[in-house]
Amino acid sequence: MSVSSDSTCIHNEDDRLDYILSCPKQLAYFQAYLQDIYAHENLLFIEALSELRHENFPGNIEAIVMRIWKTFLAHDSQLEINVYGKEEINQYLEAHKWGIISKDEAIRLFSDAEREVKQFLNEKVIEFDKIFKLQNSKNMEPNLEFKKKVVIIGGGFTGFTIASILDPMPRFHVTLIDIKDSFEYTPGMIKLLVRPEETSSLRVRHDAYVKHGRVVIGYAKKIVGKGKFVVVNNETIPFDYLVICTGSRYKSRLKSFDTSSLYRLSEIATEHKDLKKAKSVLIVGGGLVGCELASELATHEFPAPYNFKKKITIVEANSTLVKRSSSRRQKNALKYFNSLGIKVVLNERIANWSYTDNNTYLGSSGIVYRGYDKVFLATGTSPCSDILESDSGIDFESCVDHWGRIRVKPTLQIDHWEYDHIFAGGDVTNVLEEKTGYAATLAGVCIARNICRMEKGKPPLEQGSKGTLPAPLKPLHGIESLGGIGRQQLGSLRKTFSFLNPSWAALKYFDEKEFLHIVQGETKSSVSAAVGRKPKSLDLPKDFKDQCCIQHYQGKHMEQLSPPISSGSSVRRRLYDKSSITNLSGSEVLSKSDLSSNDTWNCTCASENENEDTMSLQEQTIERNWKNRAL
Repeated sequence: MSVSSDSTCIHNEDDRLDYILSCPKQLAYFQAYLQDIYAHENLLFIEALSELRHENFPGNIEAIVMRIWKTFLAHDSQLEINVYGKEEINQYLEAHKWGIISKDEAIRLFSDAEREVKQFLNEKVIEFDKIFKLQNSKNMEPNLEFKKKVVIIGGGFTGFTIASILDPMPRFHVTLIDIKDSFEYTPGMIKLLVRPEETSSLRVRHDAYVKHGRVVIGYAKKIVGKGKFVVVNNETIPFDYLVICTGSRYKSRLKSFDTSSLYRLSEIATEHKDLKKAKSVLIVGGGLVGCELASELATHEFPAPYNFKKKITIVEANSTLVKRSSSRRQKNALKYFNSLGIKVVLNERIANWSYTDNNTYLGSSGIVYRGYDKVFLATGTSPCSDILESDSGIDFESCVDHWGRIRVKPTLQIDHWEYDHIFAGGDVTNVLEEKTGYAATLAGVCIARNICRMEKGKPPLEQGSKGTLPAPLKPLHGIESLGGIGRQQLGSLRKTFSFLNPSWAALKYFDEKEFLHIVQGETKSSVSAAVGRKPKSLDLPKDFKDQCCIQHYQGKHMEQLSPPISSGSSVRRRLYDKSSITNLSGSEVLSKSDLSSNDTWNCTCASENENEDTMSLQEQTIERNWKNRAL
């Protein structure tokens, strides 16, 4: 069944839904619409299944399956969906909770529920398109003939930095591909989980800073066409420059792969609730992440009736905590944990575990760790370099080391004699550095400068030369006396003269809000000491300036909603405001409540002649039909 030509050029219902899922702006509006009729859990279920399909690590697959079950299908789940085969799914998972479920088995198990939910969502898409008047995408396709096409895979710190720098430049058209709809400032996630009342962690929708290019939500599968095209969502996208900044996977959920902020918020709220109730916590991994989490839990007093002291155990496979730190810091960290009453087990590798058997873990020494109320896996990362390991017909095998990290030159170009137009940065690379958001940001600035230099016919720079900052070998933040755990505070003298020392400048400015301002060029030039010298803006070549008209657009397939009018239908914007910046504040985590009812956004209806009363009746009919379906 085709949809209205006023709303989209896509005629297949599933294609229309898939397109909404790939476009941050439309996904946000459709999600807000579903929230207004209390049906958003269906969309989140489809997003969760997409994450399952693209996960290849067996341990993570089991965790994703259990999360889908507990979030959407188990009795009294937080976002329960109503599908006919729910009882059969619950019975199957209960019967197989002692075994391992493969990805194929899980997809088959959820297939009927997925089909039913998609049918429901396709009906909601038709209703959504009738209420929201969308401009025809054919009229908004940009002319890329004179622009250099930069494709960025990954919307973390490196991708965010490069896109923020290059997107405003007339010379480039930026396409950002990410599995999420937003950039998330991850350094504050541990504090957000433990003490949300003191924390706000920013999520910024990608189209808030990619204003002239295009954002695609999806999984980049492979590079084809002699290194000139990338395949994503069954679409082949051309590029002149490619940046791979896909980051790394975490066994814990401290780093998000959730498509939408709403699904992410539901998880954080659940994790915080579990932490409050937990009397005993097991942390597997004694690196910086595990140690910071243990410290936060041990030093924080939860409100009554949860203000009891928690029993915290941290298990580390190496002979010391924070292995990559100096011996002095390692000793200080152990001394600090002993003073907090944290039990530290060293030289113990977790050999096996079960997500279903009451959080049971078997150590290499033979000790069984069981009965903990809450368990966190903080055992390091696994780089997401799958795109170079896929069967694309191009020999990238030599570009990936035995740890799965992408080999790069000092210029951050991939280490291949033929593809000097392909860069990589951040956690996914083999650069010797402390893998942090700050290090990834410095890599992003270096890559942006090198792309600009290559456009000007100049050789690319090695990171750390001519105004670019070198890869940091130790964490930016860290209190020496506590073994590098916690956040170092600058004295007034160092704050005043922070411009004299890159480390001081970074400590002063690299936080949630200032980071966004620095990268997007909204701070004083002296602050560039924190991230390195950014490139000057590049205009179109002189020969092309007279041949084309530079216009502001939002790229191919980037539909815009019509301007609001007073007679339009009101839809609450629960997680997205007009600036596309989402603040996952602690109050939202604590209350899990919606934003204020006066945070509304009026949208033009399909017919401008319809009055408010008519639309109100139409919305009542839509909601009544939805309730009759019991979905």
